[in-house]
Amino acid sequence: MSTDVAESAPGWVEPFEHALTQGDPLGASDALRKSGVNGWVRKDSYDRAVEIVDRIAPAPVVRLNWAERLLAHPRRVDKELGALIVAPLAKPHWRELSRIAYRLARDDDWAVRETGAVLLGRLFIEAFSEVLPVAREWVDGPESRVHRAVVVAAKYAARTRKTEWAEPLLDLIEPALRDGDEYVRKSLGPFAIGDQFVRSYPEQTLARLRKWMADENENVRWNVAMSFSAASGARLAQRAPDILEFLASDERPLVRSAVRSAQRRVRTLVT
Repeated sequence: MSTDVAESAPGWVEPFEHALTQGDPLGASDALRKSGVNGWVRKDSYDRAVEIVDRIAPAPVVRLNWAERLLAHPRRVDKELGALIVAPLAKPHWRELSRIAYRLARDDDWAVRETGAVLLGRLFIEAFSEVLPVAREWVDGPESRVHRAVVVAAKYAARTRKTEWAEPLLDLIEPALRDGDEYVRKSLGPFAIGDQFVRSYPEQTLARLRKWMADENENVRWNVAMSFSAASGARLAQRAPDILEFLASDERPLVRSAVRSAQRRVRTLVT
C-alpha cells in the first residue's frame, strides 16, 4: 500500500491487508470487525475489503481455504467475509459455494442467513443450470430457513429478466408456497412474487397466480393474495380482478386478511 493511500485509508485497512498477505484470514476479519459496532460492519467496509482481496488476487484454492477457516467461527463478520471472499468463484466452483450457501442459510443469525441467500442468488445468475437442481432439492426439504434462501435467491435471479428462466424459477418457488412459516411467507408472496416476478415475468406470473389460487391450502392462497400487496403486484392486480374476487370468498382469517391487505393497496393506485 502506498503512503498516500495508507494515510487516507480507515485504520482497519492496513492490518486487514497485512493479515491477508500473511495468509491469516481470521486476523483480517478481526481488523475488519473493528470498523463496525457490536459486530455490525458497514456495507462500504465490506466493499473495501472485497477490493483488497481482489487486489491481492489469491488463487481459487486459497480463497476456498480462507472461507472454510472463517466459516468455522461463530462471528457474523467471519461468515460474511468468508462468503464475500469466495463469491467470485461462483461459476467454476458452484458445488463448493452451494454447500457454503446452504450452511449460511441455516445459521441462527438472520444477517448471516441473508448472506447465504445473496450468495445463492449469485450462483443462480452465474451457474443457473447447474445450481437449479440443487435448489429444487432444498426447497423440497423440511427446513424453512433454506426455503426462504431459495425464494430470495430466485428473486435475485428474476431480476435478470431472462425469459428462459421464467418457468423454471416459478416451478422452483412453487413448493415454498405451502410453507406456513411467517419468515418464508413474507419473503415469498409480497417480496419475491409481488415485488419482482410480476415485473420480470408478468404474463407467466399471472398465469401461475390463477393456477395457484385454486389450491385449497391457506398458505398458498395467502401468498397469491399478498402478491398484490406490493406496488408492482397491485398494478398487475388491476389486470386480474378475478383473482382477488375469487379469494375473497375464502373465510379463513389468514386468507381474508391477505385479501383485504391487497385490496387496500390496489385501491391506493386507483384513487
